[in-house]
Amino acid sequence: MTRIEELAQTQLDAYNRADLDAFCACYHPNVLMLEGEEPGAEGIEAFRERYAAMFERGSFGAKVPARLVHGDHCVDEELWWRLDPGTEELSQGRLLVRDLIGVVQFLG
Repeated sequence: MTRIEELAQTQLDAYNRADLDAFCACYHPNVLMLEGEEPGAEGIEAFRERYAAMFERGSFGAKVPARLVHGDHCVDEELWWRLDPGTEELSQGRLLVRDLIGVVQFLG
C-alpha cells in the first residue's frame, strides 16, 4: 500500500469514527481544500474549523467502493450520508475525492 493510499484510508476511518484530531492529522499543515475548482479552506486551522461542528454532532459516515491510486494521487469514489441534527432527515450523495500531498479536492 502506498503512502497516499494509507493516508486516504486513515482519514476515511477517522471520518467514520468522527475523530477530528485523527482526521486532521492526515493532512499537511498548509492543506488546500477545493470544492470543485473553488477554495473551501486553506490551512489546517480553517480545515479543522470547517469540520468541527459536524464532527461534534456525529451522525454521518462514508464508504469508498472504488479507489484509484497513481503515484502521489488518490481518487476515491465516496458514498456519504448525514442525518440533519434538527430534523433527523437523511441526506446521501456520491462524489469523487481527489487527495494529493497537501491538497484535497471534492468533485460532486
